[in-house]
Amino acid sequence: MNIDEITAFRDGRPEVPPYDPAAKARLHLRLADAWTAPAPRPHRFGRRRLLTVGALTATLAVGITLVQNIELRERPAAGGHPPRPLVLGPVANAESLARNAAAKAADQPDIAADPTRWAYVKRLNARTRQDGGQWLTGFPKVTTVHEQWRRLDDKGFAFMEDGRLKTEDESEFEVAYPDILSLPTDPAELLARVYEEVDAEAAARGHRPDPRMKTPEPAALTDEERNTLAFQYIGQCMRDAVLPSRLRAAMYGAMAKIPGVRYEAGASDLAKRPGVTLYRLEHDYLRDEIFVDSGTYEYLGYRTIAVRDHDDPRGHISLKKGEITGWDALLRTAVVDRPGERP
Repeated sequence: MNIDEITAFRDGRPEVPPYDPAAKARLHLRLADAWTAPAPRPHRFGRRRLLTVGALTATLAVGITLVQNIELRERPAAGGHPPRPLVLGPVANAESLARNAAAKAADQPDIAADPTRWAYVKRLNARTRQDGGQWLTGFPKVTTVHEQWRRLDDKGFAFMEDGRLKTEDESEFEVAYPDILSLPTDPAELLARVYEEVDAEAAARGHRPDPRMKTPEPAALTDEERNTLAFQYIGQCMRDAVLPSRLRAAMYGAMAKIPGVRYEAGASDLAKRPGVTLYRLEHDYLRDEIFVDSGTYEYLGYRTIAVRDHDDPRGHISLKKGEITGWDALLRTAVVDRPGERP
């Protein structure tokens, strides 16, 4: 198996959060002849933006909602009458999950946020691999808590390292914060925008030459690649930001429209919180999944797990059924005034 220098660096720096499978999948998509196997997601939270979205130019002249760990209150009805109870139908599939999340978001209070304020994210991360050894199987013996502060205009980033706050002048994530907040809150429109960005990135970076062409040109992504990257793109948006509740609900709705996305009840995340799962199988062997609280519809985290043995002939990554390449839980988010501040 090939080990790149980034992986080698991270094996020697266990305190640095691991890569995210979506980012490394995109890296392989650009470098390989054909993309057939993603690898663990790169993630150090800063100085990285493999999937740019320069076509989006909306600014942060919008409000942002504190969507995690707040009390949900219903807004007063017209005429000062007490609010009507919010009655939601049962969650039986991805579509009903998205509908309920959108209905609840409509009653959720908004918190306006200045672009110079900071998004605080606290997550629990599983160590899925160490020093190039075996992948994690089962519940992890080692977990770590990571905290980050990301300015809403992406002009600053901070994280804890060895008990000290480390700051950087700018932050570059898989998707820039202003671009995330400019996404439509209609699920169909949001998904169309995501596909546009996935296609634009593939065209800009070059995919693979089409051998049938006398003058080789970059071949278009296959449907499987587009759908995989769209699912991962949306998941990355939820993982790295504090989101308006309506936008988060629209992301669930957009995921539900991606071919191959399925729903599963009775899930439990890394923090052992009950919830439900939206997931998609990549090439019939790797399951990308996100966990959602079925009562509050908050995003709880993600996991990537092999559902059958896979041996990549190019040596990028080989997996056995049950091996986990990425797993974390979102514990707390808030909008704060400065890096280092906690809610």
